[in-house]
Amino acid sequence: MIDPTPSSAPLSRRDALRWTFALTLGSSVAGLAGCGGDGPTTEDTLPDPGVLRSVNGRLEMDLVLRYGHEPRTINASTGAQAAVYPAASQQVMTELRCYNGQYMAPTLIVNAGDVLRIRLVNQLPANPVDPTTIADLSFQNSTNLHFHGMHVDPKEIRPGVYGDYMVDSWDAGVVPGATRQHEVHIPLDHPPGIYWYHPHLHGATNAQVSSGMFGAILIRSPDDAFVTPDEFTERVFHVHKLSLDADGRTDTFAESEDVTASNFVLNGAYQPTMTMRPGEIQIWHFINVASFYPFNPTLDQHVMQSFARDGNVFDKKFIPVDASTAPLTLASGQIDVQHWPGNALYPGGRLSVLVKASDVPGSYLLRAGSAPSSQYDEEIVGRLVVEGAPVAMAMPSPANLPALAGYEPITDDEVARAGGKHRDLVLAALQKDDPRIASPIPAGEQWFIPDPDPQNEFVFGVGAAGPSIRLSPFQSSLTPTQTVPLNAVEEWTIHSLNEYPHPFHIHINDMYVVRINGEPVTPFWCDTLPVPSHGNFTFRMRFTDFTGKFVWHCHALDHEDMGMMQLVDVV
Repeated sequence: MIDPTPSSAPLSRRDALRWTFALTLGSSVAGLAGCGGDGPTTEDTLPDPGVLRSVNGRLEMDLVLRYGHEPRTINASTGAQAAVYPAASQQVMTELRCYNGQYMAPTLIVNAGDVLRIRLVNQLPANPVDPTTIADLSFQNSTNLHFHGMHVDPKEIRPGVYGDYMVDSWDAGVVPGATRQHEVHIPLDHPPGIYWYHPHLHGATNAQVSSGMFGAILIRSPDDAFVTPDEFTERVFHVHKLSLDADGRTDTFAESEDVTASNFVLNGAYQPTMTMRPGEIQIWHFINVASFYPFNPTLDQHVMQSFARDGNVFDKKFIPVDASTAPLTLASGQIDVQHWPGNALYPGGRLSVLVKASDVPGSYLLRAGSAPSSQYDEEIVGRLVVEGAPVAMAMPSPANLPALAGYEPITDDEVARAGGKHRDLVLAALQKDDPRIASPIPAGEQWFIPDPDPQNEFVFGVGAAGPSIRLSPFQSSLTPTQTVPLNAVEEWTIHSLNEYPHPFHIHINDMYVVRINGEPVTPFWCDTLPVPSHGNFTFRMRFTDFTGKFVWHCHALDHEDMGMMQLVDVV
């Protein structure tokens, strides 16, 4: 166990004022005007993150990493009870790494063209010695910070000031007692939508994100005519699973990996209640911040209308989200290639939906349906109570979804004019003696966690596809870097050798997906996408605006920590 004493270190007066101010603005991003006494009387129990907004083109804050001591309610049993409402619950006193002493960091609301400055302060105790694991998993109290999905500079932009800098070695980063200044210049033409921030130090990511170290970023654009911030209540849902030991902690990689995950919690609450008035429309942004399991949402007797995936709006259309659209497999048992991944969110993914409350007052359950590698066939994650005076609200038109510069279709001709470069890459978890794992392992490198049973010794590797696949983990000298010229336009195919649909995520630039399992699909933009079981998908990408090193990886964060990641260097 790690001594949590440093968590009691006081915030500076400035930190305390900033964080308190943020939390007083929580509630929701915008409220329905004129609810007054006509609104629901049932208590809304979904905790909303605090909110910090940019002022005069700038948002500046401190993000202090320490241990926090908080009660948390989770499920009391597993299995069939996951689909029961209300299910038996238990309160657990937790001692977890967190930002500024609390589970879940504030939502940051910024505009395209703004500057976001975050000073990351690590007040955790020194990294403990853990003789049971490998070297790159031994720095659980070191950290860094990633701006997930954002198209921003990945480099050290000037001495001591960093953008979305993710190329720390596992024994470096922001070590206990250190600080790092981030300065993120958001481009004027950055897509509006939902993004998020979280730690990303190789080897320490899973335990830290599993503990609740994450926050949302909402980017606005004055050119977005689809909705205005004051028009609808807008809510962020961090969809999470906790991995707590008997003492309410997640100190080590093993604890984040081996402890049975809780049922889904929403913003840290188990089966919370959301309230709306009949006919009211809200915007819900779902972010899957869980480490491994997919979230496939449906709301009883409602059709939610999704309008964006990973912050990328659809092409002048809504996609319905209900029980009829939830299945990812056809009657034949094969995946529905043309609609993959359906409405399911795998770790790292986001889905933005419009929710129009029923005209019929009542209680409606929010469910997580089945998807490949779900923990359970179904979970009830919350309920919506519709009550109060009805309101007449018109759905926004999908015709007003913005067409974004730089997000025009990437055609065959554009790829050909750029040289027609195609890369075939593989990611997989395989037993260490599998012939597809590179050998011999270079002296001094550790590729797997030793286990008394060699059958449990797995390498989480990446490499090139082809007749002679030889995979190696991120931490190996054998793992190459994908070097790409600035302004290149390329096509990549990502293959998986496993049953689990590894959620592939690439930093800095969005993917334009054109094929699933080799079949052409209606193209779409995203930054995180599960690779079908033993299958593949193909995307095209414009490597614009920024040089520097960043990564692609599996967003099942235990897989990433073990080495399922590779560098990209834009030169």
